[in-house]
Amino acid sequence: MGFCVSQNSDTVDLLRRIIKELYREKRDVTPADINLMDYRRLVETLRTHLQQKRYLIILDDVWRTDVWNYVSTALFDNNSGSRVVITTRNQDVASIAVESRVLRLEPLEEHEAWTLFCRNAFRREKEKQCTPELEYWARKIASKCQGLPLAIVSIGNLLSLKERKELAWRYVHDALVWEQSDIPEVQKVSTILNFSINDLPYYLRSCLLHCSLYPDDYEMEKNTLIRLWVAEGFVEELGESTMEEVALDYLNQLVGRCMLQAKHTDYIAKTDCFKVHHLVRDLIMAKSRNESFCEVYDKEIEGRSSDKVRRLSVTNMKDYWFSTEKPQLRSLHVFSPVPFHLSFSSLRLLRVLNLNHTCIERLPDALIYLFNLRFLSLRYTMVRELPEALGKLWKLEILDTRYSRVDKLPSGITKLENLRHLMVDNFFESNSRYYEDVLGLQVPKGIWNLKRLQTLKTVAAHEGMIQRLDNLTQMRVLGISDVTSIQCMGLSTSISKMKVLRGLVVYTKYKTEMLRLEALSPPPLLRKLSLGGKLEKGVLPCWLGSVTNLSKLRLRQSGLKEDSLFSLSMLPNLEYLSLEEAYEGEKLHFHGRWFPKLKILWFRDMAHLSCIEIEKEALTNLRSLILVGCRELKMLPLGIENLSHLQKLGFDSMPNKLLQKLRPGGEDRQKVSHIPIVRSWVMREDKWIEESLS
Repeated sequence: MGFCVSQNSDTVDLLRRIIKELYREKRDVTPADINLMDYRRLVETLRTHLQQKRYLIILDDVWRTDVWNYVSTALFDNNSGSRVVITTRNQDVASIAVESRVLRLEPLEEHEAWTLFCRNAFRREKEKQCTPELEYWARKIASKCQGLPLAIVSIGNLLSLKERKELAWRYVHDALVWEQSDIPEVQKVSTILNFSINDLPYYLRSCLLHCSLYPDDYEMEKNTLIRLWVAEGFVEELGESTMEEVALDYLNQLVGRCMLQAKHTDYIAKTDCFKVHHLVRDLIMAKSRNESFCEVYDKEIEGRSSDKVRRLSVTNMKDYWFSTEKPQLRSLHVFSPVPFHLSFSSLRLLRVLNLNHTCIERLPDALIYLFNLRFLSLRYTMVRELPEALGKLWKLEILDTRYSRVDKLPSGITKLENLRHLMVDNFFESNSRYYEDVLGLQVPKGIWNLKRLQTLKTVAAHEGMIQRLDNLTQMRVLGISDVTSIQCMGLSTSISKMKVLRGLVVYTKYKTEMLRLEALSPPPLLRKLSLGGKLEKGVLPCWLGSVTNLSKLRLRQSGLKEDSLFSLSMLPNLEYLSLEEAYEGEKLHFHGRWFPKLKILWFRDMAHLSCIEIEKEALTNLRSLILVGCRELKMLPLGIENLSHLQKLGFDSMPNKLLQKLRPGGEDRQKVSHIPIVRSWVMREDKWIEESLS
């Protein structure tokens, strides 16, 4: 795993990030007091966690030798074949390593650089080849990049958007000017990136500069980013598209111009997270400061702020009391985990308040006087209660309390007529490393009158609510729990009227409660579906096989009988399928040509499942197969060697008889030799033990 280390990186913060990521990777519970640990305790925690483990950690873009001196104390040599890789632009940092272990990256050869340039500059062309009339200027521009990949990709993507005329390309060439031939390579890359940033349309430029508010190497969630841009007023209305759809187009344009990097996860092409390259971040932070667009506090706070600052990000707070006497402030983002208090007495113009992951326990009384507030996020905080007077924030458009301690919403929320996104999922830890169980939040009567709602998840069903959900015709994502069998007919009718619904989650109140959705007429744009509850006669609703846009399906406690997967097998866009206590048969048979697009397949807690058979030409695109708690499955899936694209095979709490066959010398070891990652996890003495079987 890799960690970006900026010039101003705090060693304690870096150790904390490493520990959190290691625990997340292993699906272990992060120590509750990690945000309060000092350097010594963090080192002890990391050393204990890495004992007898083989690890690879990459520290990217290290600027100072002292960073390694402090971190190396924790990353000790445990004689398990572990490695630490450091990338740097600083020769002093490189000299820390033994000379024989220093790899100096060389620029691309001329023909390699030209191929990469054409692949990006002519990406819209079928052959991705340069046209003769542009070749002269194209080669001159490519040569200015001097074989530096980031520069080539950046300028190539910019040129792909330009007219195919010599004059336009000559203009780009002439703009890339540096006097000396011996200036550092990083400066040349920065010049090209800077030109690409300046070439952005004004609406994209604001969105990109906004990304400088985030800490270095921060993973920005797609939906959060989109909603923030809307709340900030960066997004313009366009035809019949929603503001969020326009913002998504902005996001895709920035990715296409190499200003943002998409982070693909779990082998699915669609991404939910984005990062800013550290060189791009350096440039946009400088521009943001120079243009008074925003300020970022990553060290001491006092004495650094301007009363005229409009956007403020706090990434490393040292003080327990943070005074925000800034009358011009429009946007406040706090990323520091240190406990603190906020004063809102002068923030009457504030539009965005983002307190994700902070240790705040109670909202200040003055919050209800932030009449311009559009965006409020309390995700992963310790806040337990929202004020009854929340309804005074009549401009509020986005409210996010996920993973907080909030367990019910005040009745005043029904006055927020401009509210478009209400995310209130209340989770609790399950006994699995992979899953969390969701509890619907109690919402007041009248929530159905918020007709602008596009997102509502996850809320508990109650009397009178189900039939009135049909008021919410703009709904894109709906999550509802505690549904009873009697309510299913009304729920089906309401959902059928949500013609633009993309995501749907429905859970029954009890495991034994019947989920009767046969009468539902599925929205045509439905892409993600989660159903929890017993299905009548153990059969999937007949309409499910016709939801052609469906890409993700999760079934829980469905009571499915044998051969019930046939109706799903030909869904043309299904990429993710998770069956959790959902199947009661002893055998699952995947026939040839079944699930042609499926990339991720999960089986969890199938109490009777003892055999899985996979025919040739079935699951031909599968990348990840995870088996969890299937106690009767004591043999490897038959035909697993047919899964030629499988990249990851995981076992969690599976029978030792199965695992023994995969260990060195085991009879099935050869059958999984083509799979790069084969791992097993078992709980022993209240600790998850990982074993590599590849």
